Amino acid sequence: MSIRLEYIVCNKNGDELNRFTIKAEAEAYDSVICAAEDISLLLEPLQEKLKLNDDQVYAISEHLAFQSDEVKLALKQIKKIKPSVSPANNKKTVEPTIEENKKQGKTASKK
Repeated sequence: MSIRLEYIVCNKNGDELNRFTIKAEAEAYDSVICAAEDISLLLEPLQEKLKLNDDQVYAISEHLAFQSDEVKLALKQIKKIKPSVSPANNKKTVEPTIEENKKQGKTASKK
């Protein structure tokens, strides 16, 4: 007889996403999934405009999370400006940060 230990990573709904035999790999994958959930919150304003369903938004978010190194390189090129101006309507907007969304319970906590 043998004993096999597996680490199962689930999404916020409890659906199994992946299985690992190495804890560090499971934790790394979990961090990417948590990032994807946070990214999906950032994409919510585009969801209605682009007529995307929740699965499409999450697929885009997951892709961006798994490509985090390339995304970071692309975002480093952006120069910061003081007021946030929405390109759609040229009005100053204040987008909630990921931390503010977490405080409001809009993201799942790590499993």
